[in-house]
Amino acid sequence: MEGGCALFSKPMIFKTEVDGEINGKRFKVLGDGTAPGGGDFTIHAYCESGELPMSWVALSPALTYGFPMLFHYPNGITHFCQETFPEGMTMDRVASFENDGTITTHHTYELDNGCIKAKVSLKGDGFDPSGPTMSKSFIQMMPSTNHCFPEDDHVRMNTINCVQKSDGSFQQQTIDTHFRAAGARKVKLPLYHVIDIQVILMKDESDKRDHIVVREIGKARDPWMARSVLSA
Repeated sequence: MEGGCALFSKPMIFKTEVDGEINGKRFKVLGDGTAPGGGDFTIHAYCESGELPMSWVALSPALTYGFPMLFHYPNGITHFCQETFPEGMTMDRVASFENDGTITTHHTYELDNGCIKAKVSLKGDGFDPSGPTMSKSFIQMMPSTNHCFPEDDHVRMNTINCVQKSDGSFQQQTIDTHFRAAGARKVKLPLYHVIDIQVILMKDESDKRDHIVVREIGKARDPWMARSVLSA
């Protein structure tokens, strides 16, 4: 491996700090995570400001789903997010919930002595107070396939998630994400590819704070099953 990918060739630790506001209610979430490798990583996060005013399920894309440099990439697909290091990267995301509100986040990342540190600003608007995001009636995020492609000087990822509610029904969530290198160095862009992601939410019975434990598995792949002679 060369360049930034060499920095991720061993087990990693990561930290996140989320300063958020949703429907005018402010909160702060801190989290510590471990990434042994292979695109499988886990974070334990808690609400430092008290009780989280929204669903942990709805917040989860800002937690582990917010560390794209930890996804596993096979040989042959450029891992743009890893290649942005050691200078670091930023991520901008808009998550829209069908017939409900929108969450906008901005993430900055730096690598400090083997630890990936993220700072996240989050703003949620337009949520129904009795809807599943604010009433905390989501129970899980369903597995998703995320579409990644180069756009200008950065990488864009489009996702449609299904989020299951406590009554067994689903709400659709559309996520639009932009990954950008933080430094002046030009980073090689990947060709079109997809990332399969599964998010598993758990609780730690020993932690009495309002918290969540999130395990994520993210693996990139080339989706082509056949190539057209007309393709570029």
